Amino acid sequence: MFTIHTWILGTYIIPYGVFAMTYLKKQLTSRKAFTLIELLVVIAIIGVLVGLLLPAVQQAREAARRSLCTSNLKQLGLALHNFADTQQERFPAQNGGTCCWTKGLNCNNSNNANRRSVFLELLPFLEEASVYEKMMAGHGGRTAGGVYPWCRWDNVWNISPVAYRCPSDLPDGWEEGPTNPRQSGNYVACTGDNVHQHNGRGTVGNWNADTGRGIFYPATYDSNNEISSTGCRFAKITDGLSNTIAFSEVMHHLETRGAPTAAGANDSIFQYEAVGIAGIRNNPSLCLTYNSGGNLPAGTSRKGKRGNCWRDGQVGRSGFNTVLPPNSPSCSQQNNQNADATTVVYPPTSGHPGGVVIVMADGATTFINDNIDYNGGSSQAPRRDAAGASPYGVWGAMGTKAGGETVSMP
Repeated sequence: MFTIHTWILGTYIIPYGVFAMTYLKKQLTSRKAFTLIELLVVIAIIGVLVGLLLPAVQQAREAARRSLCTSNLKQLGLALHNFADTQQERFPAQNGGTCCWTKGLNCNNSNNANRRSVFLELLPFLEEASVYEKMMAGHGGRTAGGVYPWCRWDNVWNISPVAYRCPSDLPDGWEEGPTNPRQSGNYVACTGDNVHQHNGRGTVGNWNADTGRGIFYPATYDSNNEISSTGCRFAKITDGLSNTIAFSEVMHHLETRGAPTAAGANDSIFQYEAVGIAGIRNNPSLCLTYNSGGNLPAGTSRKGKRGNCWRDGQVGRSGFNTVLPPNSPSCSQQNNQNADATTVVYPPTSGHPGGVVIVMADGATTFINDNIDYNGGSSQAPRRDAAGASPYGVWGAMGTKAGGETVSMP
């Protein structure tokens, strides 16, 4: 950024400034004052130069922010593989941890409801081992491994690691106000191209990260009520690590800091999702109608959970799917204000003009444009454990780990 500023100064500001000062000096030496017209001309020149400079400075600043955001994602990719090296080529689980209400256990202070996100498991590999050790040790009546992730746990849950923050977003102090933040993160894990998810809380099913469409499809309990919290194995990513998305971005601070008093036209699609949208499993493109100049249409029922509470493995907080293209509106079929929706369309979002940064499962990063092919998004979403190619074009194919597609990277 210093180099760009130096170039701007050397090319525009200094030469024209010298010209203006030289002109004024000549005028003052030939007479005691200069005319109003001459003064206005100089002011106009300076105004034009400032107008030229500001966009260049803003672009330079955003380029620097995007570079740092990309660097964070590269570190995430590296941490992911360092974790896998310790786990026989198996990635960490989304919705890992302990406890299930179907087992009759009290999850309030003694367990984490099988809702720990993949980002918790990566802390030791991102120079945040001290935080992870506090979590595993427990304290103050909270048992080892942590409490349910949507609660506040002093000095453990109530942090927002720098490694999980993109500088293109605004500082913390989101929906619940700056004095009582839920501690947000700007990176999310790919669950694939399926629309039906689950909340991980006491959910019973015979699917897991190995059988899900994406690398980080949330783990569940099997029919014997045993935890299926192990992550996806490399062997199950038959499309190849370099062709399968691991992480991307999510933004929610881009507009207002506090929650509006009522649903209205000032609710940014980056901060809020539309709720109660029927039929999105059969036609996810219905979500696209909930965009009015970057905001939800006035009167739309909404909630703001995306990216909030980074430690929670629920997809509404720390996941995304590759159904609609980046920076599209988010929506859910369930009409509730909690984060536990099970039929959802959650694209990644960012503050970078024109797209988002992603990191592939092999650790490589790339920028994905908003106009990537997604085949219109109107096809019925595949089942969570279905085999076969994605119906959502190149974007959907990049999110699946075993679809058998052959795609060229954008």
